[in-house]
Amino acid sequence: MTRSGYFWRLALSIVIDIADFTLGRIPVFGTVTDGVGTIVLFALWGPAGLVNAWELIDVTDQADGFIPTATFIALYVGWRQGIFGGGSRDVTPTSQDAP
Repeated sequence: MTRSGYFWRLALSIVIDIADFTLGRIPVFGTVTDGVGTIVLFALWGPAGLVNAWELIDVTDQADGFIPTATFIALYVGWRQGIFGGGSRDVTPTSQDAP
């Protein structure tokens, strides 16, 4: 994924969170948008996008809008891929790390 592609996906994730915060407070409609948001985030970010499914637990659709889950997922994936700063954040040791 290119840097510009990442930031477009990040922007879409922020839009999903804003929609969840505003329109997602409507009962039933909020639950549907949480489900659709999970599918979209899975398409954007892969398995990490499934973390958004926790928002389906809140059947009142009132509390989950205050946690920007889609943005957190995007930032996590960007961090794991090394978009912010240095290289990849892979923690597996390499032969260069051996004494």
